[in-house]
Amino acid sequence: MHTLLPRRPASPIFLARRLAAIAWFGPPPASGSRPWLVETCRAELAWALANWRLLTGTVEEPAASRGGGPHPAEAHRLPHERDAARVVNCHLHVDVEGWRIRTLLMTLRRQRRAACDGEQAEAYRLSWMEAAAGTLADLVLHRNRRRVAWSCFLAASAEYRRSRAALDGAHRLAA
Repeated sequence: MHTLLPRRPASPIFLARRLAAIAWFGPPPASGSRPWLVETCRAELAWALANWRLLTGTVEEPAASRGGGPHPAEAHRLPHERDAARVVNCHLHVDVEGWRIRTLLMTLRRQRRAACDGEQAEAYRLSWMEAAAGTLADLVLHRNRRRVAWSCFLAASAEYRRSRAALDGAHRLAA
């Protein structure tokens, strides 16, 4: 294990440059919006990893040596970088559940159409009604999961914003 020198957080200028370099689909998101926040947090994590590599002299990913455990740089994250990692993790959970909900809604529509097809036999329509009931139960499950993930995302976002604001305030006072 390397002994690391004191780390410095990413500067607001680095974060702004990183956000400006993203090829957004359409106009860039508003400052403070969910996409802006998530990409800011990703930039924080990129800075932390690059800083860790610089301080340790490590160029390659140590995946083979860590046996699938956490990346060694994670242990050296600053508190606001840990908050940023939680924001990104929660965002991924929100997105996955949102994707599952959209997929289930499309499936449910098709199943309900098949269940209402008057040209088909009763057994055929009943089988699609049962399938639609199962899909509806899955939909309820994933909506609940998304609600929990969204709640966690909001809490993680608030914590990251607080820690980053405190850090930026300290930088302004030191300058």
